[in-house]
Amino acid sequence: ACMPALPRLEILDLGKNSLGNAGMQALCEGLGRGSAPALCVLALGFNDFGPVGAEALAAALRGGAMPKLERLILQGNPIGNQGVAALAAPLRKLPSLKALGLVGCEIGDEGVASLVDNMGKDDFKALKLLWMNNNKITDAGVAKLLAALDAGGPVSYTHLTLPTSD
Repeated sequence: ACMPALPRLEILDLGKNSLGNAGMQALCEGLGRGSAPALCVLALGFNDFGPVGAEALAAALRGGAMPKLERLILQGNPIGNQGVAALAAPLRKLPSLKALGLVGCEIGDEGVASLVDNMGKDDFKALKLLWMNNNKITDAGVAKLLAALDAGGPVSYTHLTLPTSD
């Protein structure tokens, strides 16, 4: 059997590298089942990718890559509601995911709904930190998020900044 890609890598910080959608697709195409088995931290902030890049990452996760991922930082990439919708299901199933950074990702209430609607008891099992400030979330989205947390959601700390009204 062939060795998984990046067998010993624990932290990968590719922040501010202008990866774009094409770079994300190239990065994620090489990550099959069991790839990066020791990876705990993946930081991809400020790389100018949108929903297409998020979908590439989601496909890698769905395929069983990065099974031990604990911290995923996607800050400053305009993935929007569509990108979050693609990522929500595979992220929910990651058993070790403790921290998820979605700051300034152009996410609105619809994206919040993708993350928290119909959560099962094993979804986001380890998640403790969720950063979603500087997005396009309204009071309704915040209420939905808080209701999900109140209903026994696992998150113990959430950072949100609401848009100021003009």
